Amino acid sequence: RRQVKPELGGSFSDHFCDLLNQRYSAVLSEKRMFANELYLTIVRTGMRGPLGTAEAVSRLFDRSTRPQVRRQRTHEHINELEEVVGNVTRELQKYGARALGVTYRDGEPYSEPCAFFNAILTCGLSRDMRLPRMGIRSYVGTSRLHFSRRTLQAQGATDADNRFGAMLSIKEYPPFSGPGMLDGLLQVNHEFILTQSFTLADKPVAQERISRLQRQIRASDEAGSTVETDIDFALNSLVNQEAVFGYHHFSLLCLSRELAGLDKAVSELGACLTDMNVNWLREDLNMEASFWAQLPGNHAYIARSCMLSSANFSGFSSMHNFATGQASGIHWGLPISILETTSQTPYWFNFHQRDVGHFLVTGPTGSGKTVALTFLLAQAFRISPEPRAVFFDKDEGASIFIRAVNGNYEVLQPGTPTGFNPLQLENTPANREFLVRLLKAMLSPAGGHGFSQEEEDTLERAIRRICEEPVEQRTLANLSGLLMGRSRSAANDLQSRLRPWFEGEKAWLFNAPHDALSFSGRRIFGFDMTHILDNEDVRTPALMYLFHRIEELLTGDPVLIFMDEGWKLLQDPAFSSYIVDKMKTIRKLNGIVGFGTQSAADIARAPQSHTLIEQSATNLHFPNPRADEESYIRRFGLTAKEFAFIRNTPPERRTFLIKHGNDSVIARLDLSAMPDIVKVLSGRKDTIEACAALRARLGEDPAAWLSDFCGWGRAA
Repeated sequence: RRQVKPELGGSFSDHFCDLLNQRYSAVLSEKRMFANELYLTIVRTGMRGPLGTAEAVSRLFDRSTRPQVRRQRTHEHINELEEVVGNVTRELQKYGARALGVTYRDGEPYSEPCAFFNAILTCGLSRDMRLPRMGIRSYVGTSRLHFSRRTLQAQGATDADNRFGAMLSIKEYPPFSGPGMLDGLLQVNHEFILTQSFTLADKPVAQERISRLQRQIRASDEAGSTVETDIDFALNSLVNQEAVFGYHHFSLLCLSRELAGLDKAVSELGACLTDMNVNWLREDLNMEASFWAQLPGNHAYIARSCMLSSANFSGFSSMHNFATGQASGIHWGLPISILETTSQTPYWFNFHQRDVGHFLVTGPTGSGKTVALTFLLAQAFRISPEPRAVFFDKDEGASIFIRAVNGNYEVLQPGTPTGFNPLQLENTPANREFLVRLLKAMLSPAGGHGFSQEEEDTLERAIRRICEEPVEQRTLANLSGLLMGRSRSAANDLQSRLRPWFEGEKAWLFNAPHDALSFSGRRIFGFDMTHILDNEDVRTPALMYLFHRIEELLTGDPVLIFMDEGWKLLQDPAFSSYIVDKMKTIRKLNGIVGFGTQSAADIARAPQSHTLIEQSATNLHFPNPRADEESYIRRFGLTAKEFAFIRNTPPERRTFLIKHGNDSVIARLDLSAMPDIVKVLSGRKDTIEACAALRARLGEDPAAWLSDFCGWGRAA
């Protein structure tokens, strides 16, 4: 476990996004964050016991034979080792394990095994090591080591590279072991190197030792106690080949960058061992030997070892760790952001798992959902090429942020013309096909009855004819005259159903003389859907048209689309099927879609919820005291522990659960030190009104009003 200062590349063209990133990075740099790195070393040794003696004698005679025979035997041993390493790596690959090897940077070879050995010998100092031309034993170790009675020092090239250490060992093992018993060490606020080794013992040797112990217990006062029962169980496990036994070695090198802080590190790390019923001691005379015993294969330096079963060893070495996300090899090149976890480790956040980046967000009002979403959206603008974004908002929560980054924001409100006119789309087969679907959604007969074949034919002919007219003539009023067909006028014919859309209560949506909707010139666009979310008549046509026009953005460059309170949109069967099908197209064209809701139950009840959850690579769950098991556990697949976090965590902690592939992380996004930034990321009624007043007085350019809104001008 080593202390890190995570940094993320990328640049921002927008002033507010760049300022937010600078201040957030400054907050992260002030925190002590750690990385937990797990290394598994496989050591192949010769046979032990009588067979080992025979093998050693055989090697003596081999020295008198030809060199090629010895080289062949060495080659066989290497092949056996590589086969075992390959098998273990494949088994652990789904957890992110890989074999260390030679990597190339700028065409130069670097050795990962040398970097690993050097980290041990320098007390955790991270340093890239070029592939050596000399022997490894002379190459690794870039710090000068000093050993005193109870303390060691790794003196680096600079004072910043100095490390002080103390070695802890197990004096007496606990009466039992279990999975994850050492997990408490993963959250300690100190650096350390934990080393364990497990050397298999020959079955006859282990059996003889257990049998001897069994006889001693039966002849003592412990006869008939649980101790005797445990020994009998161990012997039966060995005989029945349910477990193997071996010699276990454990050492914990407590580290500090200052000598004065070493005792505190020893105290707190030792307290963790005490909590596990481990009787530990601080090495003095054996400290140097214990240090060298950390190197793989240095069994001769092991000062303290104990015979354990493989089950006991599994408890001590569960190989648990906190997810760290993915820092490289990502679909969009860079991570979106670095988040702090509750274990003080960095999490490299990405929307994508391979090429799938769709996501779901759940959280009630006041949980911090809007702040987190707009923050991640602002951080996403570090990606190159710079993404385009469309935000379907509710209650104008993201309106200030979108305007602050010079985006275009529109409030869709009945009675206020939108400037939309779908009939003025370019006359192409795809657009004509879309207009037919759109008009069918607009003119759907009352009572749920479908269109007759005659009505469909009439509608298709009318669309073809209106699209052949000049653009300025393409209006709903002119389309109405083409919908008569061969039938007589009736009370519920196509004409009468279209009339409210150009001279009635719905004329505000699509009856503009010129289509003003444009997705050019800006990087982000916002549409407040509050006033039409519950209006089924206009909600689906409006969204269908907007999503059809969004396809203009899908050129292969990154695109983010987010729908707050998207569950209401998914309740509409027509739009639900439409958007789920569109998500596949958007993914293929390098876009991602996110849905937000106040409760997971809303998404779970949606007609297409199963497909939607399956297609989502990332789920963000914010604390919700009213969370229900059916939605979170059975539909979203959360564990009981994850569900308990959602239900019992106070929103004031600013923590949330990230489910991303195999990752399950509790992250913290605490921006309380930046209230001026928070009021931009999430708008409330009073801040929205204040922003509107400033824009009315100073203009829409964020350079004119943002400083006054955040109070920067007054502070200056």
